[in-house]
Amino acid sequence: MNFTAPRILCSTTAAALLMAASAVSAAESPDGKALATELFTYLGLDQTKRGQLEAGEVVHNGLARVERLPDEVVAAGAMLLVRAPEAGGVVDAFLHSETFLRIFQVRRHQALQGGSPELAAFSTLPLPDAGRLQNIVKAPARYLNLSTTEAEKLKSLSPTTDDLQTRFRTTFAQILSARLNAYVKAGLAGVQPYVRDNGNVVNPAAELGTAIRSLAFLADEFPGFVDALGKPSNAAGSVLTQNYYWMERPVDKENVLVLSAEQRQKQAKAAVGADLHFYASRDYNAMLTLIGVVPYGGDWMVFAINHTFTDRVTGFGSTVRRAVGRDLVATELGKQLAETRRRLAGPK
Repeated sequence: MNFTAPRILCSTTAAALLMAASAVSAAESPDGKALATELFTYLGLDQTKRGQLEAGEVVHNGLARVERLPDEVVAAGAMLLVRAPEAGGVVDAFLHSETFLRIFQVRRHQALQGGSPELAAFSTLPLPDAGRLQNIVKAPARYLNLSTTEAEKLKSLSPTTDDLQTRFRTTFAQILSARLNAYVKAGLAGVQPYVRDNGNVVNPAAELGTAIRSLAFLADEFPGFVDALGKPSNAAGSVLTQNYYWMERPVDKENVLVLSAEQRQKQAKAAVGADLHFYASRDYNAMLTLIGVVPYGGDWMVFAINHTFTDRVTGFGSTVRRAVGRDLVATELGKQLAETRRRLAGPK
């Protein structure tokens, strides 16, 4: 049940590039062919593999020239091609929340009112059995991602009382509500670090900031989008539509409770969306998934990028290395985007 002292970054990047037929002129929209060149570089893919991409093959590879934290564990990419009837259908299909949910096998999903989430929104939080909860409240920071103050709140719960599950759910709901409120008001600046039971500090806001900065090459195609990522929805000059959620997702047979900000930017003939996990209860620290749509000549290019961060590389969290490993994330992104392509095409 131990974990390593150094902070470890598990940065997994997967990109899926997809073509969809349309009559849109590239001159009226962002240049997808130029962006594809930059994406190949970002993903560390040989530019000669563009032919494989356009032939419909799936291509896997890792990141190359992007800013990384020093303890990166994995990095990966995947690419494929699809067709769809028109621009609106492409944008709606791939930026739909369903795509993000399918990619990460989310079991439960509930919208929250940004700014003042009610505790009742967390009333159905799934909890471990009573025996596991007793261990958690004895040493919360050993099992959960928590600040020092949050850990003390859970530690104050008596592990021997009959109503432990009820009191734990209430206290943990307060923790999630406070974290959500802080993010809504201040963005990444409001995200508290995690403090491990050995005193080590992990900063998910800094990790997400690194991932966001690495996306600066998207500025021409999606003006203002990268700059707005991780900032509150009421920030001056924000170009994003933003919604907040809590989710339950399985990571190697364990439930992980997640707070997520889904951000969107739609232009006339291009769009981009991001799913930013600014809190995860265990196993990983934070995650950023991005999906974009731009014209590519007379077609469309859709791409997806994922960064996942973790310092849980030994002990109970060690299986996260397999759960968010390079091949799995790349394959899962490609598989679910391909499934979206099939739904978009409709019955034959």
